[in-house]
Amino acid sequence: MSGKMQTPWGTSQMTQQLENGVFWVETATHGGLLIENAQAKTMLSEKALEIGQSWHDFIAFEQEHDMMVVFYEHPEWYPWVEEELTEKLAEDSLRQHHPQYFGP
Repeated sequence: MSGKMQTPWGTSQMTQQLENGVFWVETATHGGLLIENAQAKTMLSEKALEIGQSWHDFIAFEQEHDMMVVFYEHPEWYPWVEEELTEKLAEDSLRQHHPQYFGP
């Protein structure tokens, strides 16, 4: 999938495939990750799926607070920083915005 596509945040200006069925999208003002339903259900935990929002054939994780759960579970999908640092940054964000992820 490349080029412009509709997202929960508007029309994308940039789409980058991080993994099969996993897309980083940016609009003029916002963005996040779109993960195809089938991929999300096999590659993410139930707790991560609860953080994402169902949107058409995807689970959407907005960039401000939600997408860090994906990078916590799959730091290898964030190619801009080494995996250990990605996991630590993602954990810090999750503890702040979604503390229930680490709950019982």
